[in-house]
Amino acid sequence: MESVLDFLESDDIRWSMDFDRYDNFIHVAEVFGYEFEIQKNSRVVQEFLKEKIKSTLYGEGLSQIGFEKLENHLALKYFSSDEIECKNAFTFVGRIRYVINRLRSYSTSYESWVLVRDYLEAYMCLSSYGHNSYSVLFNENKLISESIKFLVEKGFKVSIEIGDICIRKNDEKRLLSAIDYRFKKLGYYSMCLTLVCMSRHYNQSAKRYFFRPEPSMTGEYNTGIPWGYLFNVSLANLHSIKKPKKCDKIFLECLELSKHYFCIKKLQTLNMFSDTNHRFDTILPAIQKNILYDQHFSLDQVSCDHINQMIEGIFSSPSITSLDLDLSIYIDLLKWVSDNAKHDQPLVFSADDFCRGKNYKYCLKDIEEALTFMSFKTNVINSSYLKPDDISRRNYFEKPFVSTQDKYLYLSPVLCNYGFYNCLIELCKSKGVDGSLIGEVAEELVGNLLDKNGVTYHANKEYKVSKTIANELCIQSQKRECDFIIETSDVIIIVELKRKTLTSDARAGDALRSTIDLSQSLLHALAQTGCHEYVLRRNGKIEFEDGSILELSERKVERVALSLFGFFGIQDGAFIYQVLGSLINSKIDSGDAEEDGKVNKYLTELHNQYKTEIFSRLYCREINPFINCRFFSVPQLIEVLSHTANNEQFLVELNRTKHVSTGCKDWFKDYQYIRELQA
Repeated sequence: MESVLDFLESDDIRWSMDFDRYDNFIHVAEVFGYEFEIQKNSRVVQEFLKEKIKSTLYGEGLSQIGFEKLENHLALKYFSSDEIECKNAFTFVGRIRYVINRLRSYSTSYESWVLVRDYLEAYMCLSSYGHNSYSVLFNENKLISESIKFLVEKGFKVSIEIGDICIRKNDEKRLLSAIDYRFKKLGYYSMCLTLVCMSRHYNQSAKRYFFRPEPSMTGEYNTGIPWGYLFNVSLANLHSIKKPKKCDKIFLECLELSKHYFCIKKLQTLNMFSDTNHRFDTILPAIQKNILYDQHFSLDQVSCDHINQMIEGIFSSPSITSLDLDLSIYIDLLKWVSDNAKHDQPLVFSADDFCRGKNYKYCLKDIEEALTFMSFKTNVINSSYLKPDDISRRNYFEKPFVSTQDKYLYLSPVLCNYGFYNCLIELCKSKGVDGSLIGEVAEELVGNLLDKNGVTYHANKEYKVSKTIANELCIQSQKRECDFIIETSDVIIIVELKRKTLTSDARAGDALRSTIDLSQSLLHALAQTGCHEYVLRRNGKIEFEDGSILELSERKVERVALSLFGFFGIQDGAFIYQVLGSLINSKIDSGDAEEDGKVNKYLTELHNQYKTEIFSRLYCREINPFINCRFFSVPQLIEVLSHTANNEQFLVELNRTKHVSTGCKDWFKDYQYIRELQA
């Protein structure tokens, strides 16, 4: 790539074009040796030139990803220099992309590129389209260049190096220090201003924030504000101060600096179609990009309704209470603060307030002990967090409250409620509760949710795997267990629940760790459901060890990987199809055999399933072989069940978003929109 960039940049005038060079298509045909056969018109000459461009430009020296970086490099240089630098090289490469789209790989020969320039010049002379029609392909780079120019004007050194935007370490440190200085000056007011500004993204009906915008179909892009980052930096600056003058102005300066800083990191998905055609060599960076976007632009969130049902369902279980664990005070605290907190300002309360609110159900001493256990000090929550990828300093999710003098802060009922789950898990562990019991209780929660909403099901059914089927699927298992099976007249829904969530390394941008976390939730569950489906289809039934039988009866099968909490943007249906389609015939090879094995184990199992005659016939001839594979979280399941009264309705609600998406990668936003559209 560097050699191609070198000759494109070093002699920019060489790539200029004269669109008056040829009189007509006859003239072009004579110059390039094209002989007319049946038709004699401009179109056939253009097709001839187009094929010449493709064949001449094709080679093995430059990959498709390399060509994309080359495009970005020239576009960013051009736009960030106010359309001065690399003008001819950029327009030349832009027109190549516009005329032939992309090749699998490209030549690095200078002579080939010069010849392509001649073919392209002739092609454009005959084109009926505007010579600048290609420019819409680079609107994203144009937007990012505005941020580059903003930062440069503010005195920060930003460079473009082989398609990547680089800000010098010292300049990045100065930029982050400028943000830090302003947040420290704002103190507690930074959180108040952040919540007020974020409130425009809050949806009253869904009781959650809709941070993710729908990507543009028109090419009109906007720079997003990294609310996740601003929220987390605000948490690190909850110190009490006298309200500064020009408070709003200081906060707006923070918004501008962080907005443009994150824009050059290219985490936003601006184009509706940019995330819809991934390959093996692009899917892992795409997973990483989506996770990082969720960390810095969106925020982990669970609506009050959903977290209340989850916390009560898990920690009121007889399996927990029978172990001398009375967690009722914590559950009541969650319910009380959920009822009293607002999304646009922190709830400030005392132990007395809660005591009176619950009609003195608990003694003040017990309340104070519970609140102390579930509270940070202001100098501990997200202490010193500033650098975006320093995720280890972000600890706000560990506890729901912040203590200050004799008061407690519940900063957000939607963004801070996961702390209840984390604290109660810690209490359970202190009593010897292990992960397997929590897993059983989580399954019990799902079962109770289904019961409550009129959905009948089979749960925890075991069956033997014959040696023949084990050999066909290349597995060692002699026995398998189904978490949940839900039957309708036309469809069998197989659900496997996993408690796995994203680790800190994954949230910090470690691509391998992200893939491992995803594999242990999504891929593991789908490998299990795939085995169940295969046995069901091969034998026409599954005979469980308790004597019951599940018969296929010519029904379709839906497979659901269910996570306890959300994977957010990754959980988008269309993106999951991209993940599965890109990885199914591949293996992860990072150089760490042990870590790679955690992913490849399930990839191999899925690959073997789709190699079988049964799955090949059913799915591999389809445009989307994984159309019956879904990835949901328990909060999403609760939302689906809130509109459900029986198995048939459950299937309808489960499939609301199956074939439709706005591209925003927020299932709750899509689900609400589609329900309203279909009402």
